[in-house]
Amino acid sequence: MTVYALHHPDGRWLYCLPDPKQEQSSPLRGATHLATLADGQPMTHLRRDWWATDHQAEQITARYQPAPKTTCWRLTDMTAVSTRFPATLTVEEFNNREGSYGDQYYELYERVCEEQRPIEYVYDGPYMVLEGREPPAPDEPMWVAELPFVLAERPEYLHLFPGHIPGLRALLMARFKTLPHVQHVFDNFQNEPGVYVSLRVPYDPPRTRWQAATGARGQKLKRGHTVPVLASRSLNLPIPYRVTGPDYETALADWKQSIEFWTGIVREASVKACGACDGTGYVADGSETYDRAK
Repeated sequence: MTVYALHHPDGRWLYCLPDPKQEQSSPLRGATHLATLADGQPMTHLRRDWWATDHQAEQITARYQPAPKTTCWRLTDMTAVSTRFPATLTVEEFNNREGSYGDQYYELYERVCEEQRPIEYVYDGPYMVLEGREPPAPDEPMWVAELPFVLAERPEYLHLFPGHIPGLRALLMARFKTLPHVQHVFDNFQNEPGVYVSLRVPYDPPRTRWQAATGARGQKLKRGHTVPVLASRSLNLPIPYRVTGPDYETALADWKQSIEFWTGIVREASVKACGACDGTGYVADGSETYDRAK
């Protein structure tokens, strides 16, 4: 199997080491992983198949402890020894009898095991060095690489090819709903492309009005209370559904910048309305006036 390596900007070397237990007819199936070593030095497990070391490795090995080997089966109650139930059974004899008598033999016999020596697996070199950062972590945005199907099956280097990070618009819509004074957030509201955001903000200085209480039959009562007067604002933001880039690292930087930019636009729109100009001092004619290049 091919081993891929990345030289991290912090000086570490990262290696993608597929699990050899997944190989067909692997003698390591059922074995316990003990350690992964780069030139005899322990490596640090990052996530999935990725491991790190402080130098460029010449040889990478992994040590496994096989499960104990069953050598025979022994009768638990020696007073019950008979022709039908001998003191010991070979593995083949036990399997034959267990097949004929069901679970009865599991109740009468115990397994006699022999510990096995650890196995060393060698990842054959040379190791293919890739240029770029490590693959996305589970808590980072996912990457959809634009590659032929046969190449897209290789998770080791998908993030180094052109592609896109999906879900920008959905993420921002969910975030907008948590911001102060945001009333509604809609996608393509009334067939207008973009994200529609409506806000209800208070005045500065505060304004209030009298609101009569409502009776059981819906009639207005003489009693009531004052409520704040709010100004209405709306935005239509041309947020893309995804962020594209020549590789994951470039797109991720643009992704973070986009989140910060669009969140800032909505935060800015949530400022209190100016009482001197009746709230008209805020330009609320939509995000088509915004240009990230400014």
